[in-house]
Amino acid sequence: MKTLKINGIQHQLDVEDEMPLLWVLRDELGMTGTKFGCGIGQCGACTVQINGQAVRSCSFPVIAAVGADIKTIEGLSTDGKHPVQQAWLERSEERRVGKECRSRW
Repeated sequence: MKTLKINGIQHQLDVEDEMPLLWVLRDELGMTGTKFGCGIGQCGACTVQINGQAVRSCSFPVIAAVGADIKTIEGLSTDGKHPVQQAWLERSEERRVGKECRSRW
């Protein structure tokens, strides 16, 4: 069992040590704001903050996140008014990307 602090909330998870943090966020916790892009950490769609540093969650094992302060796009503000959240929504509509990306986190 692993404990992750994500957006200020503690989560207890029973996942494999090497599972990418991206899949823990999306599949285990239902946090879809962090996106899958290239799968090799190049595009940045999966970026989260870990202890204040930008990290590509698609290639970051969950075991390395235990004990860290993790922040996702959902955690930037509760009302969706953070500039990064606003930019994501605006750019998603401009590009007319898939339904998932147009949805609010």
